[in-house]
Amino acid sequence: MSGSVCLTRNDLDRINKSRSRTLNIQEWKDVKRKNSRNSGQPYVSKKNKPVPGKLPSNCDQACSEFCIHCRSNITVEEKHENFRKFYELTYDEQSLFLLRLIRINEPTQRRSEKTDANSQRLCTFHFFIGDKRVCKKNFMDTFKISNKRIQNLQQKLKSGETSPRDQRGRYLNHPHAKLRIFRRLVIEHIKKFPRQESHYSRSTTTKMYLSPDLNLTKMYNSFKHDHPEATISKTLYRQIFKTFNLAFGQPRSDTCKQCDLLYIKLKAAGNDEERRAIQNESDLHHTKAVQGYGALKLDTSKAKQNPNIIVLCIDLQQVLFASTLHHSDVFYQRQLSCYNLAIHNMGTGRASMHLWYEVLAGRGASEISSCLMKYIELNFRPLADDEERKLIIWSDRCVGQNNNWTLLNTCCYLVQSRYFSEANQKFLVSGHSCLPCDRDFALIEKKKKTSKVYVPSQWKYVIADAKVNEPFSIVEMRQEDFKDL
Repeated sequence: MSGSVCLTRNDLDRINKSRSRTLNIQEWKDVKRKNSRNSGQPYVSKKNKPVPGKLPSNCDQACSEFCIHCRSNITVEEKHENFRKFYELTYDEQSLFLLRLIRINEPTQRRSEKTDANSQRLCTFHFFIGDKRVCKKNFMDTFKISNKRIQNLQQKLKSGETSPRDQRGRYLNHPHAKLRIFRRLVIEHIKKFPRQESHYSRSTTTKMYLSPDLNLTKMYNSFKHDHPEATISKTLYRQIFKTFNLAFGQPRSDTCKQCDLLYIKLKAAGNDEERRAIQNESDLHHTKAVQGYGALKLDTSKAKQNPNIIVLCIDLQQVLFASTLHHSDVFYQRQLSCYNLAIHNMGTGRASMHLWYEVLAGRGASEISSCLMKYIELNFRPLADDEERKLIIWSDRCVGQNNNWTLLNTCCYLVQSRYFSEANQKFLVSGHSCLPCDRDFALIEKKKKTSKVYVPSQWKYVIADAKVNEPFSIVEMRQEDFKDL
């Protein structure tokens, strides 16, 4: 039996699509209690008091044996059958069921001294069980209902209602009207915040993403600051927020495209031979991924043993925004994008962070190559004629930043300039490219949660404090440091 909750199927679909867990109204305590009460089952009240269930009548006539309205005898079996049918229905269906068993008629006779104008009784009601007329007392005993419920149905009959609905808790008084206004304010407030879509998975999801520096508590506090008169609780604000299909943070697509494609092919394979071929391809893909990590580990071991072998891991952190103020007006405006390129020396275990913001330069191949050249110039000197030094660069396969001719030409330039006698560029398998830089970024993200940044230059203090042992080296890139390579 369904509970009396004002949610349509479209409402549920919209809410469930935006929630991490599916909304199951039937598991709510209030709904369970209401369902048990409406079905005549025992339940525990809100005051934690047990309420016994309703049992069918065991007497064939609850009224007097001389009752003139109960002329047709109703057997106990008939009462039990009607009782069972009645409590299998929802509350609204029960009301409709009872309404069809009550008939409204004009009084058959009145006292002669009373006219139609001053008569208190303008109509009379007849009660039936099936096609047998019974008195009101016997009718109430059969269905175990109260006189108040009968009176409510009689009023609906007088007003001409044929399909009554349960309106308890849905009356449109002043507080409810104000609540609807406040709900609209919440919706308008949430719509003010800038959002972005997922770049990699926008074809498979409609979820939008808010600033990673934002959370529900900050949004609610911002709403209360803008609308102090609104009596909206944080719980209600959260419920409205969940209908927007929004998430906090940057969009993520951590799954490997090749792994997902092979998995789908394997599930759709029609025969064993095709499945074996796909499985072999999947095994080869994972073998390459394992070998890639193995090669990185081997190069790291060589770099620690030989100071003339330099192994660098490079990666660009997700965009850092300035400012990170919690004032409501800040979230409604576009924030300044700041960039951080990490260069992790695997031989020494030290990481260098190269910072700049979008006014100075973008985040393309030329910017990445310029940061690499800046790092080399600060940490190495050109070789003498009889010296040798080998460079190995590890990165992911992002074409716009690492896997391009610009960075390759930069490596050639470093060899020609005698910073190195040999330069190699290596890549991990796409989708399996977790680098030591990612662990460095995790420390920065953790520190960012407890820090405030007002201007881009303050990010260097956050990054410097992110690691206590062997703090990150900070390089603030200037406009003249960026070359058009």
